[in-house]
Amino acid sequence: MRRPLVTVVLAVGMSFLAAFGFLVYVLLASGDPEYWRGDIAEFERRDVSNPPLAGAVLFVGGRDLRLWSRLSQDLAPLSVINRGFGGAQIAHVTHYMSRIVIPYRPRAIVLMAGEADLADVHGRRPEDVLDDFKNFVTALRDHDLDVPVYFVSIHPSPMRRGRWFGARRANALVADFIKRDPKLHYIETADGVIDGRGNIREDLFRWDGLSLNRQGYEVLASEIKPVLLSAGLGAPLPH
Repeated sequence: MRRPLVTVVLAVGMSFLAAFGFLVYVLLASGDPEYWRGDIAEFERRDVSNPPLAGAVLFVGGRDLRLWSRLSQDLAPLSVINRGFGGAQIAHVTHYMSRIVIPYRPRAIVLMAGEADLADVHGRRPEDVLDDFKNFVTALRDHDLDVPVYFVSIHPSPMRRGRWFGARRANALVADFIKRDPKLHYIETADGVIDGRGNIREDLFRWDGLSLNRQGYEVLASEIKPVLLSAGLGAPLPH
């Protein structure tokens, strides 16, 4: 009986080590923009068969955007393009700008990123989020894309509540920088994720405590949509 038991224990241990090793690999590799090249190639393949209309509002960013499957319906009558991928950081979006931003010639850009930056295993600071946002804007202007840019604030989540202090600092730095440029705009969304007592609303998140659920996206839409509509971005696209 002892030998089969030892075999089972060893097998379980090896499986655990393999899973842990894979997780470490993903955490390290996902900080490299090249890790997401397959996601970008998939966007390009879709664009060949179903090219988006030029002049839409382009949403770019990471996990929150990638999982927002009802973005178009939630933000109607705005014409939107969703280019959320993986757990993208701001620098990753900038890296792929020539492939997932410039070709669409959007009327405005909404950036939903920054949370993954602060969760990077290499240790990134709120000041790094600001620097990467500045680089993102500079890259847009270098491509002669002088359109309004909206930064959606980083919101807290139950899984990463310990990082909320740094996220608030990053939000404040970006918001202050945005005040200097009339074509840059800041959309505050964190307030909708926190209740009257200052606690994170766990009912807005899925079981993992990290991803928004349907109700969470409704809250997000209620913060973003009025800002974009008030700026006149809901006008019909030219044919």
